[in-house]
Amino acid sequence: MSADTFKYSAEPVDVSKKITIVAAKWNGVLVDLLVQSAQDHLSLLGYTKISIVYVPGSWELVHASQQALLDSDGVISFGVVIRGETSHYELITESVAQGLMQISIDAKKPVALGLIATEDFDQAQRRCDPKELNKGKEIAQSLAEMLR
Repeated sequence: MSADTFKYSAEPVDVSKKITIVAAKWNGVLVDLLVQSAQDHLSLLGYTKISIVYVPGSWELVHASQQALLDSDGVISFGVVIRGETSHYELITESVAQGLMQISIDAKKPVALGLIATEDFDQAQRRCDPKELNKGKEIAQSLAEMLR
């Protein structure tokens, strides 16, 4: 989604739902921007049952999100993966995205994919910065709409 195509729904959301944000500490400066934007937006919508769980890196998002779904109505999984010199980037991004999709299907609960995958730091920064593309807010809005 980009700034010119994402539309925020004005329909009411169910603020009684419990949401867990699972966040990777790897590239933490960027992930923290996503988490803060998401948390601010969910609070603005009226959600009060928001918890945050930190994990070492994006690889751990799948397991932690699966555990969070045991007592949450929905999860947002945030991580930032920046392409490097090896194929590790592809392994992480594809595996994590597929793993998060599978646990969402298995649990019959929404998991919002907040895995930012970019070619370089500048692209990642633009997507994470609330003054730029603000993906944290977009992803939080997506979860809120799925919890409706």
